[in-house]
Amino acid sequence: MGRPNLKKEVIEEAAIRLFATKGLARTVIRDIAREAGVTEGALYKHYPSKDAMAWALFQREIDRFTTPFAALLAEEIPAAQRLVKAIDYTYDYYQQSPTRFTFILLTQHGFPEEDLEAQTNPNDVIIRFVDELHGEKQGDAVLMAAMVMGAVMQPLVMHRYGRIPLLTEEVVAEVSRAACRMLEVDDAH
Repeated sequence: MGRPNLKKEVIEEAAIRLFATKGLARTVIRDIAREAGVTEGALYKHYPSKDAMAWALFQREIDRFTTPFAALLAEEIPAAQRLVKAIDYTYDYYQQSPTRFTFILLTQHGFPEEDLEAQTNPNDVIIRFVDELHGEKQGDAVLMAAMVMGAVMQPLVMHRYGRIPLLTEEVVAEVSRAACRMLEVDDAH
């Protein structure tokens, strides 16, 4: 009984690697089967299609990332500390699981955003955080959330493509300071 689950894990890991490196559109079932060392039929035992597999994996991985992320932003501590902890978590997650993080980052645009639950959609989590901080005073919470997400995510993208060689503590601290300034919360550093 354990063997099919092991095979499924191997298939899923292969799919995540390929989706993260080749993209969703350029990855075909044959690629996944070859990478996993299984037949194409083995994939269809677990998923009806590549798109169904990609969506299931995306939902699982986004939930793994977002659940702790949302919990950090909801802690009963000052806003700046919550924001810094969430940014630290994001960078730690990226450094510990770069392929999974890249998979989330790259494939998110291949699925309709409205299919994600609000509690597992990182965009909604950030928007709620910004709205909680400032509401009408800050202006458009969606725009402010987008700006903060850009400040946090773009260095990771630049690192992924070799433009930022190291993600040191100093780099993460500078990103945190910039995000705190954008949201006009006292910096915890």
